[in-house]
Amino acid sequence: MTKHVAGRGAGDEPGTRQGIHSIRIGLASETGLALGTEVLTLEGEMPVEYLTPGDRVVTRSGARILRALQSVPARGPLLRVAPGTLGHDRPEKALLLGGQAKILMRGWRAQAMFGARTALVDLARLEDGVNVTRVAPEGTRLFTLHFDAPEVIYAEGVELGAEMAKLTV
Repeated sequence: MTKHVAGRGAGDEPGTRQGIHSIRIGLASETGLALGTEVLTLEGEMPVEYLTPGDRVVTRSGARILRALQSVPARGPLLRVAPGTLGHDRPEKALLLGGQAKILMRGWRAQAMFGARTALVDLARLEDGVNVTRVAPEGTRLFTLHFDAPEVIYAEGVELGAEMAKLTV
């Protein structure tokens, strides 16, 4: 089965599209998604660098309007999640996230590790040196998505916490 990835118009440069707001939040380098990470939208899966404010992103709460997108060079260590670490094809390919990213765990994993049916946890708590590893940023660009309220988005099949927009342009 071929995966459909939504696209944008020709000539759009990733990470430089009109509408990417530079906002002073300071979270992208700690919680962001690496360049190339596919995010589920109403148009299908789309690389994070092609998203713009106004896009409708699929969340656990339904489709939500992306209010802002912050893009910065990674400044600190990143966390790499190996394919299949969080379940069958979750993620499907290696996932690179900011060191303070939050992940939603559900079912038996959440119950066994955190004593709850669901838990939004710091990914760093799952670092084991094998499946979740710390890596150097080496020129990686990170993107943080912001919504009207905190949300859980789908990136590479993994449920990740996303921030509430606090625009102070």
